[in-house]
Amino acid sequence: MKTFLFLVFVMAVAGQAVEAHNVHLSQAQKEKAQQYTVECQKETGVKPELLLEAKQGKLSDDDALKKFTLCFFKKSGIVDGEGKLNVETALSKLPEGVDKADAKKLLEECRKKTGKDAADTAFAILKCYSQGTKTHVLF
Repeated sequence: MKTFLFLVFVMAVAGQAVEAHNVHLSQAQKEKAQQYTVECQKETGVKPELLLEAKQGKLSDDDALKKFTLCFFKKSGIVDGEGKLNVETALSKLPEGVDKADAKKLLEECRKKTGKDAADTAFAILKCYSQGTKTHVLF
């Protein structure tokens, strides 16, 4: 479930892709995503308005948002301390309604993204996936 939450965050901030479709979180998944959001917001000091913008697909090049992304992804268990993405773990947590073949192809591409540090790398992965996905998770 932790890995699924990574995808929740990523797909929640995805822009309005053509041919996009939506999948929904369970109540337990919504609660866990909310818990991680609150914890990471406290840890990083990211401004709430930046999170709202990110949820709408507007990803600001902000250090606190990058740190928030790394925090959320690490708590979800699908990236390590260096921001390295575990594709197989992420795939195993995808909800019904997501094309796993398409997701795997995109995740394999996104895992190649790197940055100057772990937060920058996690943010690059987020941007890559959010720009390429056709599935949006609603919570």
